[in-house]
Amino acid sequence: MEKRKLMVIGASGKVGSATLEALSAMHDPETTLILAGVRNVGKAEALKALPGVEVVHAEMGDPKLETTFIGVDSLFIVTPPTKDAAPSVLQTMKSAGAAGVKHVMVVSVMTAGRDSIYGRQYGFIEGGIKLLSFDYTVLRLPMFIENYYMYRDGIVSESAIYTPMHPSKPYVPVVITDAGKMAAKIMLNPNPHHGKIYKVTAPAHTLQELTAQFSAALGKEISCVRVPYETALQAYMQLGFEKWQVEGVFELFHDVDN
Repeated sequence: MEKRKLMVIGASGKVGSATLEALSAMHDPETTLILAGVRNVGKAEALKALPGVEVVHAEMGDPKLETTFIGVDSLFIVTPPTKDAAPSVLQTMKSAGAAGVKHVMVVSVMTAGRDSIYGRQYGFIEGGIKLLSFDYTVLRLPMFIENYYMYRDGIVSESAIYTPMHPSKPYVPVVITDAGKMAAKIMLNPNPHHGKIYKVTAPAHTLQELTAQFSAALGKEISCVRVPYETALQAYMQLGFEKWQVEGVFELFHDVDN
């Protein structure tokens, strides 16, 4: 029996890697092949070490992807965090359609379709996937729990986390490994998920509740200090984020505030 072929493109990022780790753990090597598509194969040693995973060169938006995708049954496109992601993702989806890929899943965001930086970009991606010739699934991912690592220095040096987001408003960040497990389960059995748009969530909590947990775990009082958005913008940019990225993230923060 011919093996089913599953592929993740954009595989070296956090969501892609988590999905491949889950696929590696869940798949049956007798019936399934797993491909990890990356821009630089030489820098994908961690993916190469995963049992059952073959790393291949695959660059988002490359017209030659049509050849790479031949024989792929389910493709997961992990949208890259770039300003021009939408055109390259759409080209990737077109290549998948031309190659005869049966099922395509793509990463989106909660604000897709709104008149905002991320809303317009991901709205374009979601609109495009619905027009192509394959079955599709959309994963709208929220913010990630792992982003809390950015609070580390403030907790260590000043016993505080600093954020422009309202500390008493609940929101639903997820753990990246959980998002990867969900994506892997869909790829392994895509039929029930055709045409579905999933808003991925977790139990809601507030930043005030988060600091209470930090306080209990660390044995000292950790406070949540709300700062103006303009101050936070400058702080994020000093960490190396581009202005458009920060403004896009702040749209998600405003969504929580409101």
